[in-house]
Amino acid sequence: MCEGLEYALLGSVEEADSKRIEANTYLTNTHANAFVRPTLKATDHQGQEVDVVANADMFRFCFIEKNRIDAFSRIAARPAARRTELIATLFGMEKFNDFVGNFNESMDAQLTLSSGRQLILAARRTALTGDQALIDGQAAQWERLATEEAALAASHKEGLAYSELAGVIGSPEAPGRLQELTTILDAVPPNVVGLTREGLVGVLTKAADDYAELAKIDGQLDALVRQVSFKELFTAVLQLQEGGADHCPACDTPLHVAASNPFDKASAGLKDLEGLGKLQDERKSAIDGLAASSRDLRGQLSILSGSLVGESEPANVIAFLDALPPEPRGAWWAHLSGDSATPEGQATLEQLLLAVDAIEARDVASRQAREEREANIVERNELIALSASMQAQDAKRQKLVDDLMAAAGRIAAFDVTNADLIVEVAQEALDVERDSPIKAAYDRFLTLLKSYKNLLPGTLMAGINGTAMELYNEFNAGDLDDDKLSALSLPETGTGKVFISFRGKPEIRVDALHVLSEGHVRCLGLAILLAKAIAIQTPLVVFDDAINAIDHDHRRGIRETIFENDRFGQMQLLVTCHSNEFIKDIQQQLPAADCKVYLFRRHSGDYQPRIRGDLPSLNYVAKAREARDSLQNRDALAASRQALEMLSEKIWKWLASHEHGEISIQLSRVGGEPGLRNLCAAILKKLRSLATFDHPNKPILINALERILGIPAPNSVWVALNKGTHEEADRDDFDGNLVEDVVVALEEMARLDLRDGR
Repeated sequence: MCEGLEYALLGSVEEADSKRIEANTYLTNTHANAFVRPTLKATDHQGQEVDVVANADMFRFCFIEKNRIDAFSRIAARPAARRTELIATLFGMEKFNDFVGNFNESMDAQLTLSSGRQLILAARRTALTGDQALIDGQAAQWERLATEEAALAASHKEGLAYSELAGVIGSPEAPGRLQELTTILDAVPPNVVGLTREGLVGVLTKAADDYAELAKIDGQLDALVRQVSFKELFTAVLQLQEGGADHCPACDTPLHVAASNPFDKASAGLKDLEGLGKLQDERKSAIDGLAASSRDLRGQLSILSGSLVGESEPANVIAFLDALPPEPRGAWWAHLSGDSATPEGQATLEQLLLAVDAIEARDVASRQAREEREANIVERNELIALSASMQAQDAKRQKLVDDLMAAAGRIAAFDVTNADLIVEVAQEALDVERDSPIKAAYDRFLTLLKSYKNLLPGTLMAGINGTAMELYNEFNAGDLDDDKLSALSLPETGTGKVFISFRGKPEIRVDALHVLSEGHVRCLGLAILLAKAIAIQTPLVVFDDAINAIDHDHRRGIRETIFENDRFGQMQLLVTCHSNEFIKDIQQQLPAADCKVYLFRRHSGDYQPRIRGDLPSLNYVAKAREARDSLQNRDALAASRQALEMLSEKIWKWLASHEHGEISIQLSRVGGEPGLRNLCAAILKKLRSLATFDHPNKPILINALERILGIPAPNSVWVALNKGTHEEADRDDFDGNLVEDVVVALEEMARLDLRDGR
């Protein structure tokens, strides 16, 4: 039924779209394998019957579905990234969001937008431009090279030509100054020996002096030989004392009975020989000094021996030097110093000094050669650097030659080499001209589409915050006043949140999906959809099993808000529901003429649903009137009891909305329910006592209640109203006039507007 209405009003069925099934296929009857498009007619303001033309934009918000409210209530359990589906889910915009989400951020990959081939050709032409510039400017290039070469030659010698510099550097075929210097420097220079006549004489003199000093000390010691023996004896005696001896070391006589203490005598004797010890120390130093002088002399003579050149030296000199002792001892050089006669054939000091003079002369020549070598090294290094610079300069000249030849070749071959590329560039220009407007249009379209998608929640929510909050509070009329909303802020973008404030703490703003229970979230979703329907003044609202999405605790508030409220007075409401009680409660609030009930039952084997539209009204007053008109007084009183119970509760609630809800009722027992007559009497008493309460309903209610309560309590009519009717055989008939009075009174009360605050 609802999908048929949806197809007729919108031209499509959302369930089919979400399952990606074509509408005709989805709606085709499986058993008959046929589908006939439903037709929908409506009554216009002139009372004429007209055909309804499908219009999704106009009728989209006519449908309030159970699945949509269920999905909205579960939004809080979804990840934050999917919260943007909130409005889309509630208003059935998932398909549109998917449609927008399936667009690529760019279609550049499918278009030719850049002149890649043109850039390549331009780059090649740029290179060609460089080639042409190189050829055109070659004269300046040659002049620059010539200037650099002249400066290089002048850096070596002022006025020297570059070609002359090449001759100075030379080549393997024509060696020049560089090769000459290399040959000179490759020769090993003579060493500087460093021997001098003064040095050799000084070393010899030092050795003679050290030898004479030692001889002098030895002479002094020879004169003191006996004392030296005593010193050794005294030292030995004192060493025995260090061991703690208490007897004479010579005769073993105890020291305390000996004529003299040997240890004291030894100490005194050593003190007398202190001068001898000092002389012995000097002798040791003299021996060490003589050994050092002898080694120095031996070293000088060894250098002389290794520095003799040729066979020009006397044989005795060579023999003397070859016979030098490896470890010189004593005065082996005495004959050189004149301290003893020179043996026959032995080298003399003068001969040795002449050899040293020859070596010293060679050292002078060696030092001069070394000084000249340093100058040659400097000159050679300069020529090597100039040679490297010339090689670099020659390479630059050769590179210029090569570049000029290559540039000329490329210029000559450009058009032939790039013939295919030139054709591709021409086609590319056409492709760019064709695709650039497509890109601009697509980018603008995508921007507008996303902007519309982002602004759509704000458009859908515009102006309904207040109405949605009022509806939500009315749905939850049974909640504490502090738990009702003082503010509601619906999202203005797809990424926004629903923020609320409670009357108990109006200054605190919280995320509704974080703090509301699932039942309250469902109420919020229904309130938003109804607020939207009110805002666009839709003529029809279809509750597609929506009531079953609301928990039982909230159904009363929703029923009273929708069916007892002027907001929906000009709307046609179509409700599908599995709850008989809910439908029954609705019918109590509506005149029978304003309510039509259809019963859908499953098929009985022919696959055709059974539909009944002749159902009697479930309105208690209407049922009582129908039974009374059929003279079924028992049934009329049974319905009247239900109607009176409903109306008395309604009147009491209406009085409470005007702050007159306090009444006194007598109960027959603890925990018992008040009798219906007692309740009606208490309400009547309350109405009579309200002298200052002036309301059009008041006199009508008093008159109706007085007529009903005017029937005596023992009468069978009130027995039926109080206890209900039960099967009893042989029971007296009810007074028809009294039954009629009760039904008429109920009808009068039922016609009154007893909504809260009215």
